[in-house]
Order: sequence, then structure tokens, then C-alpha cells
Amino acid sequence: MSELIEVKRISLKKGRGVIAKKGINKGTLIEKANVLLIPNKDYEKIQDTILHAYTFEWQDPKYDGEYACAIALSICQFINHSYHPNVKYIYDYENDTIEYYAIKKIQPGEELSVNYNGKIRDNAPLWFEIE
Repeated sequence: MSELIEVKRISLKKGRGVIAKKGINKGTLIEKANVLLIPNKDYEKIQDTILHAYTFEWQDPKYDGEYACAIALSICQFINHSYHPNVKYIYDYENDTIEYYAIKKIQPGEELSVNYNGKIRDNAPLWFEIE
């Protein structure tokens, strides 16, 4: 159980999201999530399922292309998208984890968000309509 964040229902359209339980300062490591690496042969099976929406591209050279994606095993998996995020994520290939950091001060009760495109200022369209 995290001291900083919790999952709550945000809206019918957005579903659940992650909310700050208390103030989080810029630069704070919010969570270090272990990942479940998905072998390419299994990824093909989940591409047309809801699980696909929860995958991250995983391009770790040590696996020589055996794994193209991963699923974070963390409540951060429920962080919603924003083109103006307050959180960034960083892949740690050495430890097979994803680290989530606050990129601005987050107030208690504020929803956490990341840019699903992977880069903070990437405004490319996504695979779903933005609320």
C-alpha cells in the first residue's frame, strides 16, 4: 500500500485513476514498478484485448527483441493520460522496472497523469478519444 497515492474512480468515461493522498514534491520518486515482460508470441494474442491498453513498449537490447512490451505490476498502471502531465515514467532496463517521478508539485487529491506517448511534450494522437 502506497503512502503517496491511491486508485479511485474518476468518471464513467475515464474509469479509475490515481490520486495523490498527500502533497508530492517535484522530483519525487512516486513508485518503482516491476514489469511483467510479454514475449512477442504472446503479445500477438493480446493485441485485440483490453490488456493491450496496459502495455508499455519495451526495447531492452539485452533481450535481443524477444520482448516488445511489458505490463507494469503497480497501481501506477491506472495513471490516466494527459498532454499536460504531472508525472513522467522512465524505463530501468537493468532492473526490469518503470520509475514514476513527479515533474511538478502535485496537490493532495489531485489526479496523477502521464503522457501515454512516452514523451512529456508529445501531442501525437492516441488510439482513443481524449476526454
